[in-house]
Amino acid sequence: MSESWIGVDIGGTKIAAGIVNGQGAVLARSQRPTPHGEVAIADAVAALVLQLSPNVAGTLVGIAVPGYVSIDHRTVSYAANLDLDNTKLADLIEARLDVACLVINDANAALWAEHKFGAAQTVQDAAMVTVGTGIGGGLLVNGKLVVGAHGWAGEIGHMVVEPGGRPCGCGSRGCLDRYASGSALATEARTSEDFAVIAHWLGFGLSQVSMLLDPDLIVLGGGVSSAGAALAEPTRERLAQLLAEHGRHATPQVVPAQLGPDAGFIGAAAYASDHVGKRGMDGIGVGASAS
Repeated sequence: MSESWIGVDIGGTKIAAGIVNGQGAVLARSQRPTPHGEVAIADAVAALVLQLSPNVAGTLVGIAVPGYVSIDHRTVSYAANLDLDNTKLADLIEARLDVACLVINDANAALWAEHKFGAAQTVQDAAMVTVGTGIGGGLLVNGKLVVGAHGWAGEIGHMVVEPGGRPCGCGSRGCLDRYASGSALATEARTSEDFAVIAHWLGFGLSQVSMLLDPDLIVLGGGVSSAGAALAEPTRERLAQLLAEHGRHATPQVVPAQLGPDAGFIGAAAYASDHVGKRGMDGIGVGASAS
């Protein structure tokens, strides 16, 4: 059996985890509700990992979180929805399990998964936007994730698209998050009119990303983006229109993500294996899957 790693995706309402092999296949998965507080979250992650594989000692665990992560991938600098602030999450997990742990922003994890195994396999320069309750973003340049000097790069959802516009939870006004996310519509997007609204603003935000980084490909992930072409096509058209106004007629492809809700923990596991070392589980004992 080929080597495998464990990935964990900590969301606002649930923690999902899976055993992932070197081809990106999920061998087992489990999840549980997200508790409150850093100690409870660390306990829940450790319990999920042990549920998946009681013989986890010595392997790698990659953890995706919806927030800012330090550039050494050890500390959650800030994750409002999880009430984590300067939380040394890798240390907390390693104190509970005999593993090596790496922490990564969830949108970056999803982009890494798509680059390794999904929609962005063929390119070295890409952006990913996750469209759900909020908007997340990830950037890939020359085959490497862009994390910035402090680990805060890629916050596409908090680019200002309308100065002085709608108030945002981050404290600013006019952020893309307030115009193109599911919560901005106050309902789940279902109609072509809903998608047209999201595409109008999303295309505008992505035009700024394209002007700055010139990606080959833009991947749309997250819950709202499950609409596939119904969102990707009007977004591409809006993006092409705006870039043409600047004399730029090479428009990045805009495509739906391929890996669905597993992308976070797949990408976390893969990024850990690529950047910490090949400490995998060879012939692991897999615990019972659960939902």
